[in-house]
Amino acid sequence: LKERIQGVQRNCSFRCSSDALRVLFIADTHLLGEREGHWFDKLRREWQMYRAYQTALYFLSPDAVFFLGDLMDEGQWGDKATFQRYADRFDSLFGSTSSDGPPVHVLAGNHDLGFHYAISPFRVDWFEKRFNRSIIDTVVLKGQPFILVTSMALHGDGCRFCEEAVTKLEALSYELDCAKLDNCPRNAPSQFQPYRRPILLQHFPLYRINDDDCFRDEDFDEDDPNRGDIYRPKWEALSEESTNLILRKLEPRAVFNGHTHRGCKKRWSRPFGVFWEYTVNSFSWRNGNRPTFLMATITKDDVLVGTCHLPNESTVINIYCIMAIITVIWISRSLLVARYPGVLRRYRSHSGFNKLIKSG
Repeated sequence: LKERIQGVQRNCSFRCSSDALRVLFIADTHLLGEREGHWFDKLRREWQMYRAYQTALYFLSPDAVFFLGDLMDEGQWGDKATFQRYADRFDSLFGSTSSDGPPVHVLAGNHDLGFHYAISPFRVDWFEKRFNRSIIDTVVLKGQPFILVTSMALHGDGCRFCEEAVTKLEALSYELDCAKLDNCPRNAPSQFQPYRRPILLQHFPLYRINDDDCFRDEDFDEDDPNRGDIYRPKWEALSEESTNLILRKLEPRAVFNGHTHRGCKKRWSRPFGVFWEYTVNSFSWRNGNRPTFLMATITKDDVLVGTCHLPNESTVINIYCIMAIITVIWISRSLLVARYPGVLRRYRSHSGFNKLIKSG
């Protein structure tokens, strides 16, 4: 991981400037819960993610970190006390309340709240209060606006949850339009002034049939045998109607999301403007052998994205097995020498005698 992260640093250096914004995007940590999570699996996965995260912070020194949903695996189940325990665990691993690290911003995924028809207003309220995040929110960093959207609120069925999201989208669209035309009223919010196209963050990908539309390279799971799996609208991706709505209202310059546990880089063009959509692979080895996060360097002109792959779990397991074998051999040798010290002396003397014969 260290060598891969340093490679991303070198790749970034050719365009980085003092006013550039450096951001990590992480998706689908899926911290295991009390209902279905095994204690050893939980311990192993959380330790892996914690060490990878701390290493990334140390070498990349980001200005901010965004977690793109599914922070926990069982957030959609349990009572308020259980939810708070899961949130406490997330904070302890990823430092969302730490004052000495970069600010951490999160948005909700279906495993945090449930899919659309399973969402409880109480659970939405717990998440909003604990993580200071509403259904649709705005974060501005170094003049760059990020709009965070709760994907499950874009179902489009007229429910209260969805209507609240549409109302907020309309308000944001008005603010963006007046900033773009430079004719905002004096009392209007100034978060989008001077105008810059926002970066859209959400849990679900924008509408696509499958990953065949994704740019094929080694950084975005080129060899994934499941790329042709069909995505059901409103389950694995947003519906086409919701996608058109959000792109028309916000006109983003880039989109980042997760949910599928596969990497994807897709280019969008008119009528919504030209931009890239990045789907981030899961950060947990439990969801695949090749966990990933993205490092973006953002300026007023560019959004430069580097892909950081964590070590394959199969490689890590092989290293553990080799080290275990070496340890067993060393312990066995030590015990043998301690119990039969004469054996080693005879072996050494025999070896010396053989060398003497050969040299003669």
